[in-house]
Amino acid sequence: MSESSEDDLIALVSREQRGFRRILFAGLGVLILLVAMSAFLGVYYYRVSTSLEATSNRLERGAFDARLAADRQTNQVSGLENAVRRTYQEFREANTEASAKAEFEPTVAVDAVSAYLLRGAHSFETERMIETASLADAGATPEVHQLLVGAAALLAWERSDEEITADTKGLPDRLARARDAFGKAVADPQLAQLAHTGLAWVAFINASSNRSTYAAADCDEVFKAVEASAVSSEPGPQPLYWRAQCERKLGRSHDALRDYALALRQSGETATTSDDDATVTLAMNAFHGVGTQLISTFGLSAEELAPELELADGLCGKPAETDKGSPRMLLARACLRQAIRLRGRLRQTDNQISGTGENVSFSYLRDNDFEGAFANAAATEKTGLFAWNELARALSAAHVDTPEARRAGQEARRNVGFFAPGRFNPCELKVLLNDDLFAEATAIVEHEHKGQSFVCTATDTSGQSSAAQQ
Repeated sequence: MSESSEDDLIALVSREQRGFRRILFAGLGVLILLVAMSAFLGVYYYRVSTSLEATSNRLERGAFDARLAADRQTNQVSGLENAVRRTYQEFREANTEASAKAEFEPTVAVDAVSAYLLRGAHSFETERMIETASLADAGATPEVHQLLVGAAALLAWERSDEEITADTKGLPDRLARARDAFGKAVADPQLAQLAHTGLAWVAFINASSNRSTYAAADCDEVFKAVEASAVSSEPGPQPLYWRAQCERKLGRSHDALRDYALALRQSGETATTSDDDATVTLAMNAFHGVGTQLISTFGLSAEELAPELELADGLCGKPAETDKGSPRMLLARACLRQAIRLRGRLRQTDNQISGTGENVSFSYLRDNDFEGAFANAAATEKTGLFAWNELARALSAAHVDTPEARRAGQEARRNVGFFAPGRFNPCELKVLLNDDLFAEATAIVEHEHKGQSFVCTATDTSGQSSAAQQ
């Protein structure tokens, strides 16, 4: 090969190598560009996905809030209609001449105050009597006058729709006036029971407010006032209900069952024939309380609960023939269904009636009847959203292997996350569930509320009576 041919070959090889290198670098550049584009698209689609997820969450939360607001508005309209209907009926039945004679009769006015404080009964006519007598002060002792002033202030508070909010300082004026007036009326031994009942009502309004949410110290005030109102006899049905509410919220299930049962004994039978909404409401609350606390005291023996079980068995009636479960839970459901029936008599909405209906699920959970619990929770969800019901729906759905249950469980868990953790009340929930299910409930709430602990901080959740705590 000549020298010229060798140079040509070397030049050709060099050109081919340069071309190959250009192709290689171009390919590498394209590869880098593709990697960069892939990374960009990955980030872009991640952001889009996150945005869509956030948008979806906002829409779901908006639908959740809108549903709660719609139910609340429907309940308010229904309550207003019932109040108008009730007032119109009372106007028709009012006897103006008899009322005029009774308005300034202290004894008649005190009887009206007694019915109001002990049972919550207050027609338009008795309201007018109490308020007129509290202003007239004719023929009444100073203590009687103060009792009337306190009752009139409580009536004004109930009509005002005012609330004790988390930011409220001290007692609102009407409640402070009622407290001061009842505090003066206790000086008369014959009026002391009623005056202490009035003080218990003021204390209960504070304890059940959003500011307190049944704090132990505020409930102690309720316990002391109710105890003072029963120096010579058993407290009235309404004070028993206030005390039971505090006991229930503090996890003292046996004490609460006892007081609900005593309130039921005084109000349950009269409610069957009474047209007075206050009487029916009191009985409804008592049936609801007894049924719920029978679930909470599931672990206590029949001997320990003998008086309460006997009373409930006599007043709650027989369970449905098609129902199944343990005798205790069948009785609990019978009591809760009596409360549901009375809610219907009070012309409550389906959403309000489910305030009792949701508790039925816990009776099924106590029996490990997850299908029954899920069916009840699913039916209740159709009438509205409730914190406990969504938790019961999530709990029971996890143990029911059907596509419907899986979908409902996911939806319920999401709704659990929308409710504030405080709405679930761990102390009260702890005694409604067995240990394993409470652990599952805790895991659900804590998973949906990252970084928040779901624990009961009350010192006594045993449900046993304690004189020191009274």
